[in-house]
Amino acid sequence: MQKTIRVTFTAFIMLMLSLQGCLSLSDSSDDDSGNQDYYEFEDHDPDTYNCFMHNGWERCHITHIPESVTSDSPAPLILELHGWGASAFETKNHTELTDFADSVGAIVVHPEGIIVSNSTINMGGNEESWNAGYCCADAVEFEIDDVDYLREVIKQTIDDFPVDENRIYLTGWSNGCMMAQRMALQASDIIAAVACTSGYLSILDAEGYTPVPVMEIHGFVDENQHYSNNVGWGILDEERRNLESMQSGAVENLYDWAEFNDCQGALPDRNEPGAIYSIQGFTNCAEGTEVALITVHGGGHNLYVNDVCTPDLIWNCFGNQGLYDTNQLEWDFLSRFSKETQSN
Repeated sequence: MQKTIRVTFTAFIMLMLSLQGCLSLSDSSDDDSGNQDYYEFEDHDPDTYNCFMHNGWERCHITHIPESVTSDSPAPLILELHGWGASAFETKNHTELTDFADSVGAIVVHPEGIIVSNSTINMGGNEESWNAGYCCADAVEFEIDDVDYLREVIKQTIDDFPVDENRIYLTGWSNGCMMAQRMALQASDIIAAVACTSGYLSILDAEGYTPVPVMEIHGFVDENQHYSNNVGWGILDEERRNLESMQSGAVENLYDWAEFNDCQGALPDRNEPGAIYSIQGFTNCAEGTEVALITVHGGGHNLYVNDVCTPDLIWNCFGNQGLYDTNQLEWDFLSRFSKETQSN
């Protein structure tokens, strides 16, 4: 009798363990199916240029899609514009914005400025550049319509990927920052906000403009785009010896945007001092927009973490040595704005 009981009890235990195993296996399978790694855009190659003809020129860009982005959830779009003489891929590696974008779920496009083979202009020929107004190089010399080109890049990206059209942002460095601000001024119907480094607005044609939030980050000891003014351009290039270029500067740029955005008050109402950088800005502006300037006290022209040393261009060499996260500063500003909220 005892033997029968033991056998029956043992069989019962084995049955329960077996059932538990089945349940555990079933639960594990459900977890795996719910958390499986699935990238909807696996056929997209972020390391390949997408090129098309625009106004007789071949123009190219690269696109980064975070794995978290799906067709069911439109994502913000950031266009990052390289500096004069850089490229889309060089800028992608320099700023590491795509790594940051993975953490916030933003699509990143790196357009490429114009480069003209065998250009004979005195300064900056045969190097990528943007026509941001009075700067720079081949793009200005050949009167390239970069505003329309970037509009087309945005349109193609919207057609190909799930972009939240209310959250289209621009950033950039140097000539790229200047071009980003030109886009804010002349493509304000589609741009939600701009935050960029080491460059001023260099064109004042604001026909059809509606207010766009703009933030610029500038090093106080910038060797190339001087903080107080841009007299260096006048020395280097006779064509830039004009009142507009001589009067430009980071603080004046702040006030220019305050005027464009109809900000209230003669002085900034945002003042945040700091040991590494300070922030000044106008927060009471038309259509819920803001304007801000971050001054990096010991900052040069390159305000990103990575050095970009080259033998012949010392001014663009040393980064910020990890003292602050430039991408985070820009995103903290950009992500607060959308076309949807600005129109309400």
